[in-house]
Amino acid sequence: MKVFYVFVIMAAALGTVDVYGQTQSQASAVIDVGTGFSDDNSWAPSVLYYEQVSMNRVPWFRFGLGIRAWGYYASRTNLYTKTDSPQDYLEYNKVSANGLSFVVGANLRFWKIDLGINTDLIGASFGSRRSGYYERNLTEPGTGSPNNGKWLKTSPVIFNAAPLFLENYNGQSEAYARIYFTKRIGLKIGYLYGHIAYRTRNANDSKVFLDNNQRRVSQNYGMPYAALSFPILH
Repeated sequence: MKVFYVFVIMAAALGTVDVYGQTQSQASAVIDVGTGFSDDNSWAPSVLYYEQVSMNRVPWFRFGLGIRAWGYYASRTNLYTKTDSPQDYLEYNKVSANGLSFVVGANLRFWKIDLGINTDLIGASFGSRRSGYYERNLTEPGTGSPNNGKWLKTSPVIFNAAPLFLENYNGQSEAYARIYFTKRIGLKIGYLYGHIAYRTRNANDSKVFLDNNQRRVSQNYGMPYAALSFPILH
């Protein structure tokens, strides 16, 4: 959690920096501070700094880039391997990760409402080391056999790319509506789709494998999302 608060401060600091194109009427920037939430006691707070620009001929369509500081925290969770023959999994009492990602998105502007989508492109994530329980579904020998029935040490995958399209990476995407009440504040509501990924760690100078020589496990998550929006240029 302390890491997440540091990200919040970093993202807020970005808002004080002059952005390219601020003197142009078609440019805008906003900071969103909010969280995704679910009835299974998982939640995903985030801070997004986002700059968007429209073309003069189509002012209602805007393309944007940004930076997102995010976290994901959940209780009992199973994380699965990518290969499904067999598809192994680790059982966790809890999972958590924090990350910082570069974001790309697009939205439509109608009056005081933005309708848009965004997704992480690349980023980095880290968090507490967690132990996952490995129980193989097969009785025949495999690369994961020596680790069957054991708690294996894992930690979040560090470097991530396009988690919306690629498995075994951490990151988030959003579909949202942002409503501006005034020039200084708005409300953003939407749906958050994310991916949580862990990697087995080395033990006793030897690599820890599941079946099919796999070392990464992951799972998708989705939840409603709400945030306060603070326009910098509107």
